[in-house]
Amino acid sequence: MPAGKRKNLHGLIGLAILVAAQLLLMMKVEPVVSWFYYFAWWPYILIADSLIYRMKGNSLLMDRRGEFLVLLLWSVVIWTLFEAANLVLQNWYYVNVIPLRVIRWPGYALAYATVLPGLFETAELLEALGLFKDSRVRPRFISRSMQQFLFSLGMVSLALVFLFPDYCYPLIWGSLTFILEPINYRRGTQSILRDWERGTMRTFSLLLTAGLVCGMLWEFWNFWAATKWVYTVPFFEELKIFEMPLLGFLGFPPFTVECYCLYNFISIFRHGRSWKEDSYGLNRHNKVDFTVMVLTILGGIFFCVVTFHAMDSKTVHSYWSSVSDLQGIPPAAARLLRASGIRTPGMLLARSSSLHEREGLARMLSVPAADIESWRHYAELCELKGMGARNANMLIQAGIKDRAVLAAQDPAALHARLVRDYAVSDGNHSFPPRTAILRIWIREARKMTGA
Repeated sequence: MPAGKRKNLHGLIGLAILVAAQLLLMMKVEPVVSWFYYFAWWPYILIADSLIYRMKGNSLLMDRRGEFLVLLLWSVVIWTLFEAANLVLQNWYYVNVIPLRVIRWPGYALAYATVLPGLFETAELLEALGLFKDSRVRPRFISRSMQQFLFSLGMVSLALVFLFPDYCYPLIWGSLTFILEPINYRRGTQSILRDWERGTMRTFSLLLTAGLVCGMLWEFWNFWAATKWVYTVPFFEELKIFEMPLLGFLGFPPFTVECYCLYNFISIFRHGRSWKEDSYGLNRHNKVDFTVMVLTILGGIFFCVVTFHAMDSKTVHSYWSSVSDLQGIPPAAARLLRASGIRTPGMLLARSSSLHEREGLARMLSVPAADIESWRHYAELCELKGMGARNANMLIQAGIKDRAVLAAQDPAALHARLVRDYAVSDGNHSFPPRTAILRIWIREARKMTGA
């Protein structure tokens, strides 16, 4: 069937899912609230791909499905590479994560699989819209000395990232570009340097723009979700749009270029095949060696598993919480709350927002109304910036029993006190959290209490 005549319904399906997810998120309906990333990004990819197909008659999902699958797999590995770097940089952490590892780890992979398709589908959509169509630059001869300079610059930048992470962490979003671009250029795969040599930087411009678009969408959708990431970027924590420090948005464009260079480097070992329309069919008669392919898959799985395990102890700072997890609520009362449909701290806050509701809960549980007020304070701590029950319990034991008391703390002094009195390790997590995380909690508590 001709390309233009084939049914193209996946965009409408994606749009329906995305709209429904937005409505259910506003209504705080689970599992959409906790799994919103998936309900937003997978539909977005469907929508973008459908629009590309309508405009070009050729798209990843309609005509390059094999490449789309390869793109998904490498997307998991490539983003996990940045998660591994974050174990050192500690620029972001995750909250309200599902506690079951058998679901959590596949969930990591399912989320990370959207990164490259989201970026590249957006770039291709912008291309189909004609953005930068007539842009030209003066052709530049790419000399051997220039290639060596770029490679050296990348290596030095990457070294600085890990030698001085507090100051040089932004270099992670570009250092690999300088390292890999000279290699891609010399090996004949797609290359921004080769585009420059030909007098066009359209792909480069499309990638930068796509990165900014995706960055805005990532942060917008992340802001409203329950399971989310929070940034602890040194020196730039005050002025934020959604969860991202304002200057942090400048990292998304070079990150997109870096992903493009990484994938082009991978295509060297695939005989030049890539996700783009003009390269996915290259050298189909040249097959990747079966042994190399199996070893690559096993190596990728091993790398992801090791990194996921490290993330659980270093990057994930809270899991889904139940009213039973809050130490301030007696077990018998927690069982009665769950029996009445109040299973989480968030539900407790929602079902006790008015005086009438609090009095009703007190009668049902046969406890003083003052106890309900105390439990609300505990629940507010637990829900504060995804703090979670375990962290809230630690603060409660330290005498910080509500947001007002937390707002009055000094982050460094509080961290020193918690290290002295509550530093423990259960083999999975070490406590207390870093000063940067305490600073975020205290800032949020001050915002919520007007302090």
